Amino acid sequence: MKPAATRLEWDQAVPAFERPFFAAVRPLLFELDTARWPDLEQLNALAASRGLLNAWGVPVRFVAPGAESASAMGYEIQIGESGEIPTRDNWHDLFNALQWLALPQAKAAINRGHVERLKLGGTAEATARSAPRDVLTMFDESGIIVASADESLLDLVREFRWRELFVERRHAVVSEMRFVLAGHGLMEKSLAPFIGITAKAMLLPVAAGTSLDAAAAAWLGRDDNLADSRRLAPLPLLGIPGWDARNEDSRFYDNAAYFRPGRRGG
Repeated sequence: MKPAATRLEWDQAVPAFERPFFAAVRPLLFELDTARWPDLEQLNALAASRGLLNAWGVPVRFVAPGAESASAMGYEIQIGESGEIPTRDNWHDLFNALQWLALPQAKAAINRGHVERLKLGGTAEATARSAPRDVLTMFDESGIIVASADESLLDLVREFRWRELFVERRHAVVSEMRFVLAGHGLMEKSLAPFIGITAKAMLLPVAAGTSLDAAAAAWLGRDDNLADSRRLAPLPLLGIPGWDARNEDSRFYDNAAYFRPGRRGG
């Protein structure tokens, strides 16, 4: 299969996979046949080799979309009940599949959160997402996991103190923080990153060596974290050391339209 419409062909994109944006899925990408667009057979072989399961212990399979998955309600419930993930031939859905393989516990927690609320709220919930489903969707599409045992570093993200974080404490950012892009929509955008590209950050105060997949799943399972979208902090991706060569110059952070000042709680 080949994507119906992409802004970047597969062979052109392969060199981009070496960038930090794709670190979470890079090992998977290079298990695929990089000479051609990955098909469902390849993705399902990876899923089977890892024993990939949804939140209810049902084996996950990637399938061609059908009429039953056309709505948000149908899509999430199909995954929850059958383990079948509708997957189109495009970058967006490919990265979604790869994130299921890279962060299986977090992705299962997202699906569980949707299914439980859809079954409780029915058509009304499917038509107008509740706050918890907004948070789940924002993280699923645009999320990044930011982890550190030093909570003062996480506070700098919460409080938009970009120069203090990325310039004054740059060494600590490199040595004591972990950044894992989790949003499949944002990963698609990262094929051609641009000034303005911003993630929704889940801030995890955890020790080095902690499984970020398990920690993210636990965060997503807590109702208090899903009550307010402000629990996900905006993070300008190109400010992360090593993610854009231009940020080696501290003047890069003078762009207040991108590195916006502010203060937030949560």
